Amino acid sequence: MKNAFILLCGLGLAACQNDFLDLKPQSQPNVDNFYQTANDFGNAVNGAYDALQSSNQYGGDFNTLIEARGDNVLDNDPSSNAGLRYNIDRFIEPTTNTILRDTWGSLYTGINRCNLILDKIDAVAMDARLKARYKGEAQFIRALSYFNLVRLWGKVPLVLQAGTTTDARSYVRNEVTEVYAAIEKDLTDAAANLPASYTGADIGRATSGAAKGLLGKVYVTEKKYAQAVPVLREVITSGTYRLLPNVADVFNVANKNNAEIVFAVKFRKGVGGSLTEGHGLWYGTNIGDNIEPTLRAAYPAGDKRLPLTVQIPVPSNVNVVPRKFYDEFSATNDVGNDFPVLRYADVLLLYAEALNEVEYQAAGEAFQRLNEVRTRAGVATYTASQLATKEAFRTAVINERRLELALENDRWFDLVRTGTAVDALKVTNITVPPYRVVYPIPQSEIDTYNNPTAFPQNQGY
Repeated sequence: MKNAFILLCGLGLAACQNDFLDLKPQSQPNVDNFYQTANDFGNAVNGAYDALQSSNQYGGDFNTLIEARGDNVLDNDPSSNAGLRYNIDRFIEPTTNTILRDTWGSLYTGINRCNLILDKIDAVAMDARLKARYKGEAQFIRALSYFNLVRLWGKVPLVLQAGTTTDARSYVRNEVTEVYAAIEKDLTDAAANLPASYTGADIGRATSGAAKGLLGKVYVTEKKYAQAVPVLREVITSGTYRLLPNVADVFNVANKNNAEIVFAVKFRKGVGGSLTEGHGLWYGTNIGDNIEPTLRAAYPAGDKRLPLTVQIPVPSNVNVVPRKFYDEFSATNDVGNDFPVLRYADVLLLYAEALNEVEYQAAGEAFQRLNEVRTRAGVATYTASQLATKEAFRTAVINERRLELALENDRWFDLVRTGTAVDALKVTNITVPPYRVVYPIPQSEIDTYNNPTAFPQNQGY
């Protein structure tokens, strides 16, 4: 999708000012002139997907900000990059940490691209179904971006239209409930606008099932379990997705867009030059194992998911990488794993969790869905005598999520939303001040806005 990114850069749409959330394009006339045809909007939508590929998002930094922050991965290199990643892993990052700044900016860059599409598309004549699809894709990407923002930082500016620098000066940190309401609306609209599937080169784009699945995840995060149940059930009963018999096959780079992938950020290695669509090794290391020992210890004997956490060597490279994200380098020195944002196994576990929270039922459907995941992993299923209460089932399903979704940027968010982050990190000998369950707002934003009332720093920083 980088071809669209280069095009947008040439038109002044991707380069933004350095302050006020990077939301105002430098060249407004070029913006107005660009959005004229269906093809223009197709390129613009590709540019919105491109933001997700950024090394500051799914291309790399999310692995530090989300996975390493939890109890699955550890950073054992305090000297690298002046400790930028190590400090995040150890909960000692300052407000000036540049990873925070760059990820914040990347997320709002993607949001701005979606806003421009949604602001301008209704005025352009094109096939109605194609217009609906483009709107749905922009709504989905904007919702996903805000979902990550609100979980990382709490209150964030809610910007739903492309604005001017003057507009940006008035932005405030909106309440978390306002941000979630906008996410819910975008995903509800996206589910109505998007097709159930694609063919050919369009396979891998956001679908109605992806929008519904992500909406269900949002509802579970908000503890709106009664609303989560029907929307997740729709994804399950659609017949579109299934668990692959062999869990390792889900991550095989030769088996992308398989039936278990609800939505993934797509990458492609070997493109090279300014159009590169690959990435570096995820969780690669050459100074010892960086998988937290408590993660591997949590797997039952014979669990088929355990080998996916084992570090294996990469040919012609000094690093080792977890088998889950193994790929060999291309001639342009990159790899091309897709990043699974939402899998069918995740949907099943979210659904089981929501059912249990609505009403615990001994040997009910929640047990069935949880046990589907365990059966595929080759471990014993749970019985009602083992999980005899709502609380026991809740603990089991959150633990199952850790085992099933390890290294997929879910664990930290699961710990935060269940209020167990502080206790979980104690087991790894890390003391987490409670205020650090959200990150500090990048200091550059605090300094630029200079408004402690409307744009304050998060408490404790």
